[in-house]
Amino acid sequence: MTIPFITCGGMFWWFDRYQYAGWRIQENIWTHRCRLLDSHDVRRFSGTFEACSDKLPEFLKIWEEPKPNGETVVFIHGLFQTPGSFDDMKTAFYDKGYEAVSFSYPQLRSDLEDAAKKLNAALKRRKDIKRLHFIVHGVGGLVLRKALMMKPEWQSVWGRVVMISVPNKGFSWAGKWSEKKWYKFLLGKMGSNITPEFVSKNVSEMSGDFAVLMSGKDNGKGYLPFMGEDNDGILKVSEAFVKNAKEDFLTLGVPHFFLQKKEKTIEMCLFFIGSGRLGKGKRIRRESNLMSKFYDR
Repeated sequence: MTIPFITCGGMFWWFDRYQYAGWRIQENIWTHRCRLLDSHDVRRFSGTFEACSDKLPEFLKIWEEPKPNGETVVFIHGLFQTPGSFDDMKTAFYDKGYEAVSFSYPQLRSDLEDAAKKLNAALKRRKDIKRLHFIVHGVGGLVLRKALMMKPEWQSVWGRVVMISVPNKGFSWAGKWSEKKWYKFLLGKMGSNITPEFVSKNVSEMSGDFAVLMSGKDNGKGYLPFMGEDNDGILKVSEAFVKNAKEDFLTLGVPHFFLQKKEKTIEMCLFFIGSGRLGKGKRIRRESNLMSKFYDR
């Protein structure tokens, strides 16, 4: 018998092997033991992957969970975050009829390639998905880009993507500090994979139907003036910009780790996944036209 236990949803030592209707089966990277989490990240069962898989239908029936309609949105968090950072947005998508699922990976114990393989393996088990969208934050965007390089089976049902504060050109500060002992200790294996040099050489450009959302102050200084240009306290605006993005938007006054929680961000994500535009029926004007200066680069 497994006693229900509240978890963080997997942050350092767990990765997702299967997701369905908000429920997830995770595996521990050390013991390889699996656990079944409900849509609120409460552990409902633990054992082997096969045992958790057999138990899942029983819980879905007892809880009367509705069967997904085939249109799924996968949320991938960034460094020093948990799947819970997307809870408000997941609820909004669920209320609109989407299947909203999180992908969790051991962020400091994995590199980009390992995390991307785990993402592809989890999605490969979902043969029922008819259209697959992604909303990614921070390093989660690099995980997705790396996964796409592997030509996964799910690419045939790939839909739209919203990239929120993603270091599409890498983090400039990572390039400066990557050889420091404290940096390697804090960021683990992933630390060496987020430098501008690594990203430019080992992660393919994003393509397809996608939008970029970023935060800053539009004053040339951002949250941390010593970074030399507008930034959200972690990432420079120019490092998030992608020239071939279908849409982009600069939001003011929201630090890096909170942009995905902002009501306006949730609204724009809903519109883009549903219509391919950031605004209803027409393109929303940027809160600031700062990002337009990067088009000519």
